Amino acid sequence: MCPFHGNTHTPSFAVSKLSGEYLCFNGACAEFGSLLELVKATLKVKDFEAMRIIVQAKDNTVVSFKEKLQLALAPPTEFDSFPQKTVDRMKVDFWDDSIGLEYMRGRGFEDSTLRDFSIGYSRKRNQIALPMHTADGVLIGVVGRSADKDIKIFKNSKNLHTSKTLLNLHRAKRTGSTVIVVESGFDMMMLTQIGYPNTVACLGGNFSPVHQWQLDKYFSTIIIMTDFDDKDTHKYAGCRKCARKGLKSCRGHNPGRALGETISERLSNKKILWAAYDHKVVYPHGAKDVNNMTDAENRQCLKNAVSNFEYHQWGIDS
Repeated sequence: MCPFHGNTHTPSFAVSKLSGEYLCFNGACAEFGSLLELVKATLKVKDFEAMRIIVQAKDNTVVSFKEKLQLALAPPTEFDSFPQKTVDRMKVDFWDDSIGLEYMRGRGFEDSTLRDFSIGYSRKRNQIALPMHTADGVLIGVVGRSADKDIKIFKNSKNLHTSKTLLNLHRAKRTGSTVIVVESGFDMMMLTQIGYPNTVACLGGNFSPVHQWQLDKYFSTIIIMTDFDDKDTHKYAGCRKCARKGLKSCRGHNPGRALGETISERLSNKKILWAAYDHKVVYPHGAKDVNNMTDAENRQCLKNAVSNFEYHQWGIDS
């Protein structure tokens, strides 16, 4: 099956055992390239890590490739520490009638939710601060977002390795074998507030090999609730993906759906569900994400989550 498009029926992908070059025979996809490019694209890693994975796979050993890959992608045991006193100070500033408190209440967050997540506020940067932890609950930094409703700026604490763990994983893994995957911290907080503490955020369009490893380790059912982006805002000059499909100009892309496809393809050994408001309707009234919907609409999207097979039958293009 091709890892670059919704290929769920007849296999269309081939990799040369001699050269490592790959090709999708589906005319609408037609992805091609080298083995290095394949590993980089499917695992979302850089050249060095991709080469390391390839070299490990070449070893003549009784350990399977899957086992070696899991070992190679296992999260590091140590993270850069982050001072608890900094989080405590920002919490005090947040509740001191701050701009941040007004902003978060305006976004629909209840005080109990803000306290549960130890939300803080940086006066210096005028940013909301959401603490981030390892899978074991160790504080490693804060995810920062501007408290100005008209300016969407993200600036995390120094050396915060968001690719090495999923936001809220330390809580979600204690709730059971099902997890909901969203993109932003605010999406995660909102779903938790309405009764879904089994939610994690991968923070943007990044789904790293370590994220894959963690979801594979702790959960058996994955519910994808990534963004549904407006393609007109994601058109790029010199788009190679569209050029490979024979298009003269970029037709636009949906990064949130593409992220969901990446998650479903890498975790094909799991039960994959896609949040859906109704038949062939991902989110209602053109909503982009969790925070663009009401509590009732979010609940319906999760209640009506469809199988990976049915979702792909809808033919939604990323």
